[in-house]
Amino acid sequence: MGMKPQEAGSVAIEQLIDAPAPTVASYIGDFRNAKEWMVGVEGVESLSEDSYRLMLESPVGRLEPEVRILEHGNRVIRWTYTSAIEGSGEVTVSETEDGSSCLVSYISNFRLKGKVLNQAARFVGMERFARRNGERSLLRLKHLMEARRY
Repeated sequence: MGMKPQEAGSVAIEQLIDAPAPTVASYIGDFRNAKEWMVGVEGVESLSEDSYRLMLESPVGRLEPEVRILEHGNRVIRWTYTSAIEGSGEVTVSETEDGSSCLVSYISNFRLKGKVLNQAARFVGMERFARRNGERSLLRLKHLMEARRY
């Protein structure tokens, strides 16, 4: 088994939510809401208009990556990690035919900065952890959004 030059984790998940796309998109679009729906995010600190520090619980301990929002609006939010983690994420909200519900897709790719951290992360299954958290996050988002009455 040869080592890949860059051991990176990637996650791609979709979830159907029975709520209108604009509502879901504007909720996700406010990154301060991340700690309500993103599993593993313990806190969000706003650093400037488009950058935040996240407090994350992970298998390798607490991480506090900084995040910069690259694109926001038009039912897409995309961000890149600027410290602690290398990688990016994006959430897209697409309307279903009848407009009463939407499909949320979440894509993330990441690797922890530093060789040692990366080996530790592989050892504890960071990718599996991230996928599980991603799935749980979208389910939490579904419950939050469907519980609201419009």
